This record gives sequence, C-alpha cells and structure tokens, in this order.
Amino acid sequence: MSERTGQYGSTTMQKLDPAQCLERLGAATVGRVGYVSPRGLQIVPVNYRLAGSTLMLATMPGSSLAQLGEMGGHVAFEVDYHGQNFEVAWSVLMHGTVRQLDDAGRQRLADLRRPLLSWLGESATLHLEFVPEDFSGRVLQNRAPR
Repeated sequence: MSERTGQYGSTTMQKLDPAQCLERLGAATVGRVGYVSPRGLQIVPVNYRLAGSTLMLATMPGSSLAQLGEMGGHVAFEVDYHGQNFEVAWSVLMHGTVRQLDDAGRQRLADLRRPLLSWLGESATLHLEFVPEDFSGRVLQNRAPR
C-alpha cells in the first residue's frame, strides 16, 4: 500500500489480488473490451456477468466482438468504479481470450443468478465467454485534509 498527501488530503493505493479483483467484477455489470484491429486499437463497452472466474458477454452476430469470439481472440477487459466525491475508486484490468461458448460455458450462462442483459437489446443474441489469463487491480481511497 502506498500513500500520498497533498492539498486535497491523502490518497492511499492498494493493489488487488485476483480474488479481490473477482469480488469487484461481481459488483459491476459494464466493462470495456480492448483489442487491436487493422484500424488500430479498439475499445468496446459491453455488459457482462461474472460466472466463476470467467465473464459472460452478449453481442450481436457478425459484430467485431463476435468475430473475435470465433477466432479465440486475445483481448483486454477493464472495469472501474468511483464513489461519490471520488472518496473510493477501483479499477480491474485483465488480459485473456474471448471465445464462443462450449457446453460448460452454456451451463455457466444458464446458472447465472442474475440474467445477462445487454444494452443492445434483443439483437444481442450471441453469447461469448471471456477467459482471463491474468489480473491486475487497484483501489484508491481519498481522505479529506484535517
């Protein structure tokens, strides 16, 4: 843990271990998938649900994300949060692959406690799974000056 003090108070930063990253991923439902395309770096917002240590995603057939799923493409996934007045903020970044669901993945999707809803609506008929290979995360806490 590191701490920094300035005119606005002190800020502490703590690195998160993989279990703490998963805990935060379970509390959110929107993240970003980043990948490199022939046009350069792309970042796509997605709705997701945590299923064990993988993420379930919904997209439209034929979309860039769907094409990545067909290839088992390597991507980055990021989600963050900040509280009111930025007293607490956290970020989780993962690298891994996005893939089409196999039988086990379909079962994980069916077993979700909360349904996977997409802001793409009913056109998001293709479900994919993000399988992380590594996690990094941090939480920042700001304290007002005394």
